Parts: sequence; structure tokens; C-alpha cells
Amino acid sequence: MTRKMALDTNCLIDLEVNRLDARHVRTLIGAWKKRQVELAVVVVSASENQPTGIASRDFGAFDAKLNNVGLAGVHHLLPLAIWDVFYWDHALWPSAEMIALASKIREILFPGILTAPPTNINENSVWRNRMCDVLVAWSCIHHEWECLVSRDKNFHDHKVELASLGLREVLYPADAAQPHTP
Repeated sequence: MTRKMALDTNCLIDLEVNRLDARHVRTLIGAWKKRQVELAVVVVSASENQPTGIASRDFGAFDAKLNNVGLAGVHHLLPLAIWDVFYWDHALWPSAEMIALASKIREILFPGILTAPPTNINENSVWRNRMCDVLVAWSCIHHEWECLVSRDKNFHDHKVELASLGLREVLYPADAAQPHTP
């Protein structure tokens, strides 16, 4: 069985700006192109704040970024539809079970975070970033992708709790790029 790995937003940024971990993510892309692993991105990464601090309103820009970093055709994991964080036609309408899972993840990663977007632009930017992280973990669990590749310390600090919900592994890009035996 081919290993299923989802790349978080930081992996995409690393590729875009050629940060140190980009080489490890490129190794994963090479393995994906050889069909040695399955790779996915969580579509909520398109909703993350851009370098300007404002979220993109153009999903096509996200597809263009994926193409530019060598991820054309990568599998898309759809997130839960949460107001002010998702794109129409690129999210799943929630059931009670889906919302319950998102709430559990939210309490693990960001205890006490608001469930609705704040109206203050600065508070909204922080809230959006955190909700995107919640939806990255949620999407991996909901779609049964066993591994999240991320350098985000918060995911690593809470990997035991996330594993109890179904996210079996959280790996740094360097660790994910190491050859694995089935």
C-alpha cells in the first residue's frame, strides 16, 4: 500500500520561496511522481493569509502556485466549510459529526479560539491562520490520510492527541523524505 502524505501550507511556502526544507519537499514530490507515495494538499491552504496579511480571494491563484512548485495534479483534500475560511465548490458541507471533530481538533491546537470570525481585521488574520491549521488536521483525519508533513511546532507538540483522533503521524519534511519500507 502506498503511503499517503499531506503537505501543509508551510511546505508550499517553503517551495515557493526556496527555504531550507524545500529540498525535502522536492524529494517527496519526486517520490510522488514515481508513484512511491501519494501526496495531497489541503485546499484550505488557498485560504491562508498571504504575505500581505490578507487572504487570497482567487482559488485560481492557488492552482497556479501548485503548478509553479511542481504539484500540478496533486490530490486535493477538501476541508470543512467554515465561513470566511473556505472557497465555494472547494469544501464539504458539515454534518454534526464533522463539526464535532473540528471542535475536538480546535480545542487541542488552540484552546478557547472563537468559532466565528472576528470583525477586527488583525484579530481576523490570526483567527483565520489558526482555523486553517485546524482544517488541515481535520482534512487529514476526515479523508484518512495517515501522515501530515509539517514543520509547524504546534502540530508536533500535539501529535499524540491528534493521533488519538486519527492523524497517525506528523512528520517534519526531512523525516518524511527519508525512504520508508512498507
